[in-house]
Amino acid sequence: MRTFITLAAVAIFGLAACSRSDQTKTGDDLKDAGRTASNAVAGVAKSPSVRSVEADLKKAGRAAEKDLGKLAAQAKVATHQVAADTRNAGHDVARGDRSSDRS
Repeated sequence: MRTFITLAAVAIFGLAACSRSDQTKTGDDLKDAGRTASNAVAGVAKSPSVRSVEADLKKAGRAAEKDLGKLAAQAKVATHQVAADTRNAGHDVARGDRSSDRS
């Protein structure tokens, strides 16, 4: 971003020091350079290799989402099991665990 601002400032100061025809020519050259850069970026975005990488990233993202969903489900089951075990242990303590006294 700083580079763009610096280039714009240099272009503005450069245009101010030039004659009207030079300013027009320089302005046109800058517009053409902007169009060329824009077309180059659009060309890269539409290239088959970039599209392939984009598809691969989407596929990897979907796989990661699926794996994380499975892990979350397993964690939920484990959490419920720990809660049930804790609840049962609490009940055993509250009852004095009479079942172990009888053995």
